[in-house]
Amino acid sequence: MMKTRRDFLRTGAMTLAGISILSNDIFAAKKKGNVGVQLYSVRQDMSKAPLETLKKIAEMGYKNVEHANYINRKFYGYSASEFKKILDDLGLKMPSGHTVLDKKKHWDDAKNDFTDEWKYTVDDAAICGQKHVVSPWLDAGLRKNESDLRKMMDIFNKSGELCQKAGMMYGYHNHDFEFSEKLNGQIMYDVIMQTTDPKLVVHQLDIGNMY
Repeated sequence: MMKTRRDFLRTGAMTLAGISILSNDIFAAKKKGNVGVQLYSVRQDMSKAPLETLKKIAEMGYKNVEHANYINRKFYGYSASEFKKILDDLGLKMPSGHTVLDKKKHWDDAKNDFTDEWKYTVDDAAICGQKHVVSPWLDAGLRKNESDLRKMMDIFNKSGELCQKAGMMYGYHNHDFEFSEKLNGQIMYDVIMQTTDPKLVVHQLDIGNMY
């Protein structure tokens, strides 16, 4: 991992400062939060040498990471239990992670239920000790009309129910289009907020993308 602490902080400043979990008490007095690293910001290093990269992150003093790689039931090539042990050995925790909830792959209209692939996603997140399962993308095909978007938000709510059964919360991470695109005269993010149940879906606000 060829990054100094100063370089790492500089390149990741917007990501680290611009992400927060929104809740109804966002403006209430809170205890000092923990600073963590979104592993997408060091994705090239993680793809080449995940163990070495995580060790460097731990050596820098970070205690929390957020994954951005879950493929075929593996986090950066490791099973959930293997990855959890790696994190534990390094003194790291992974309170949240990014996995795109894809309607085509993860939702069965005929059964009105999630596919096993998404159920495994939730199960493995719980094994890793996550508190939030976050989807960081919304397919362009779902943004063309308000009806399709609202149907997807209903699936978000159902995912929230599924995650709660495993002791976690489901969340959504925005990009820029939610604030620049409109449906029937409404800003897309407004529709998302109106349709998702705050008891089931939290919003991880990326201020950089919003700006």
